[in-house]
Amino acid sequence: MKKINYITMAAFSAIMITSCEKEDIIESEDENKLVTSIKYELNNIPLDKIAKASMIKDKSGSDYIYNYSMLSSNPDDADEEKINNLLFKLAEATAPLIKDINFNQLILNMVINSETQSANLLELQTTAPNFYDQINQNLNVYGLSLQTIADNLTYQPVAPNMDYPETAQPEYYVPAIFVPNIDIADLSYQPIISPNLEVNALEDILLEDNVIGWYYENETDEDITETLVDEESSFNTTNPLFFIDHAVTTTHLIPNPNATAYYGIDSCIYADSSSGKLAARNNLLSNNLAAIRSFSSREHRIKGANYQYESRWSGKSEFAIVGYRIEPNGTHHWEYSGRHGHKVISKISRSAVQTAKMQWNWSHHSDDWQPFYNSWNFPNYPQGGVNYFYWNTFERDWNRDLKALGTVSRNGTTIHLKGNMRYSSNWYAWIPNTVHIHNTQFVWIDYYWSHWNNSWKSDFRLWKVFI
Repeated sequence: MKKINYITMAAFSAIMITSCEKEDIIESEDENKLVTSIKYELNNIPLDKIAKASMIKDKSGSDYIYNYSMLSSNPDDADEEKINNLLFKLAEATAPLIKDINFNQLILNMVINSETQSANLLELQTTAPNFYDQINQNLNVYGLSLQTIADNLTYQPVAPNMDYPETAQPEYYVPAIFVPNIDIADLSYQPIISPNLEVNALEDILLEDNVIGWYYENETDEDITETLVDEESSFNTTNPLFFIDHAVTTTHLIPNPNATAYYGIDSCIYADSSSGKLAARNNLLSNNLAAIRSFSSREHRIKGANYQYESRWSGKSEFAIVGYRIEPNGTHHWEYSGRHGHKVISKISRSAVQTAKMQWNWSHHSDDWQPFYNSWNFPNYPQGGVNYFYWNTFERDWNRDLKALGTVSRNGTTIHLKGNMRYSSNWYAWIPNTVHIHNTQFVWIDYYWSHWNNSWKSDFRLWKVFI
């Protein structure tokens, strides 16, 4: 890919990274290994992929570069377009600093200690004012600063439900660097920095969720070189991935004490627990002890274009779930094996979202953890307590920082559900501050064989299954 320089002013080329001298030595986590220099090479990043539909010819007319103006635009969402443009300028202003190994180490340390897997760049004002000042100097050409960017990183949720006023509240973010591969990032390799713009994948499914990344080919290079990074690469590359992002500062929520549960269909079935049907069902199960029972989802859908939270250049929405089980003794577990306890249930096409078309694939929800929470017995529970299972569904974006999906305190422990989302409002099942009253109703599923969990954004049906 052609080298390019988007900053057409002398300031960028004149700014020298002066925070440390070349002979500075940084210790890695391995005390016996000292990192003294940056390797200007890419590790497990394919360089042969390009997104031609996302490109335009450069000024010379001899080569193609990515059309950032087009990829940043969103005529249907002015706030998103505003945020895209601000983050692009911040990526330009921050790019020269990735040649400084001390800057890279600082960012990685901040990410390791963050709830959101991101480094809040506003914190540099006190922790590393030299870097803070350098970024501000580079932003000054646009009349911007880190603080003015932060002041404008606001987002108005799309299609809120005015029966729940909290869904209409503006969202506030901070400028940050998200590092999706923090667990394997190697300080000795140069970072790939990204304005976090996805390329056009509407005509090529192989480009789905590919993000543009920038790197330098050597230490003296002033122009960045473009490449593409996908999620699979993020699992394999040890180049630190520095994705410029609008982040939250915490994934901890205060549950709404006045919230009332809403499950949709079959939500008012308490009276049925007194019928003889429950005993008959138990007798049936007792005569089939060889069957192993678990719970799975099947029917689900996103209910219309208002909740098409995927990038405008993406072909499909990632309908994902995150879930925790809390044991009677308070020990808690992720139910799914993906990053941060998530899994993708299905990838739903744009047309299926816009027409609210039902999806029909099976996906494991939870094992039959006994004794499970039984709303019909509330507030009386077996001695020793019960298992709870809490979850939420959301639009997953692998290249975005973690945002809150619910906080729950049960059995003497507190869990914080979170997922990689573009915006805090990109949940599907439950308003995050109501998750504490929306745990899986196993007894309802057990009795009726299935149970719908509906919101105005989505439908999601859970079934009892035997294997």
